[in-house]
Amino acid sequence: MRSAAVRAATALAWQAVDGRAVPRRSTALLAARACPVCDSTRARPVLTLRDFQFFTDSSTTRKRVDVTQQQCLDCFALHLNPAYSRRGFAVLFREAGRSYGATDARPTEQAGWLAERGLLRAGSELLDLGCYDGSFLAALPGDVRRVGVDADAPALARGRRRWPGITFVEGDPERFAYAGTPDVVTMFHVLEHLPRPVAVLRRLRRLARPGARLVVEVPILERGHTNDVNGFFSVQHMTHFSRATLRACLARGGWAVVEWSEMPGYNGCRVLAAPTTEASAVRGDADDVAALHACLASWHGAVAAVERRLSAVGDAPRIVVWGAGLHTELVHQLTALFHASPERRWALVDGDPMKQGRSWRGLRIHPPEALAGSDVGEAPLVISSYGSQEEIAAGAMRLGVAPGRLVRLYADVAVY
Repeated sequence: MRSAAVRAATALAWQAVDGRAVPRRSTALLAARACPVCDSTRARPVLTLRDFQFFTDSSTTRKRVDVTQQQCLDCFALHLNPAYSRRGFAVLFREAGRSYGATDARPTEQAGWLAERGLLRAGSELLDLGCYDGSFLAALPGDVRRVGVDADAPALARGRRRWPGITFVEGDPERFAYAGTPDVVTMFHVLEHLPRPVAVLRRLRRLARPGARLVVEVPILERGHTNDVNGFFSVQHMTHFSRATLRACLARGGWAVVEWSEMPGYNGCRVLAAPTTEASAVRGDADDVAALHACLASWHGAVAAVERRLSAVGDAPRIVVWGAGLHTELVHQLTALFHASPERRWALVDGDPMKQGRSWRGLRIHPPEALAGSDVGEAPLVISSYGSQEEIAAGAMRLGVAPGRLVRLYADVAVY
């Protein structure tokens, strides 16, 4: 049996959400830019999330910005503007952790796809941009020279310890130091995170051997209908491609499409491309405007469905929320949950050690184990996560939370 001191140290703190306004944000976190596909400066806003907080509270670093999505009026590319500066990305996404990771089976599938197309020849060199900890590279044959590039130093350190046969390079996608000449370059769900995707594509074409192949995979607008409140317009993405704007971006970067695949089961458009002459200008597709409105309509429907599920909390005076990441910030931004009852008290838990002991909008973040040592009574437990919903539900029940107290926000989950 745990001592009274241990129980007190791990007990949940029931608190009110801090609704105080914060000072204006530092402009160093954001930078205005032209359209990332065609360089036009003509655009219109389509969606803004104001005072969006990235992860936990900080008394020293400004971590709230207005996130505004725009559509170019010349090529119709959808993009974040202003975009995160290099400093902004480093500050705002420092706690992202595995937010960019794929499911465990995805590296094996990707390796098999490359092998079927003869892209993993013995002695060839493959450069993976945005490699994270090297899980994909580790799934490739050992007789391929494997090089991974990422700006996430802790992830690269884990990869070096785990897979000494892989070369890991730390650096910005536009500036990393690399003396090789790859036969294959891969970018799985990376291009959408870059502020200057055309510049990166051009650099890769200059680095690669003649006859090299590029594999790019991104989510696309036409398949962006999801039941996730995060929606197609993820705050982690700087460019939101459609079929037309992805083709245009590749053309401006000096790559010609060889094969086009849209992956079953998740929003992934995978393109195999070969070097070509850079296109000096590109044309957009006006159908992207209708596709945008259809995607936004679908997203609003998804948010409405989440709002209806949240009605299960009723007038409960206390609520537990499991999840202190961007999903919870989106729930705060888009639903009535945190605003409907100022008298309500909250307890917040998260399994990420990077967040535990810190706070989000004034709520202290506890480890999930605190649930077992606290009197939560009849308080509902809202699962504030998309891809981890069922994992969290199972963990909560192991800690003694009754199934009837769990509030799931999604009837089904589809993840990359």
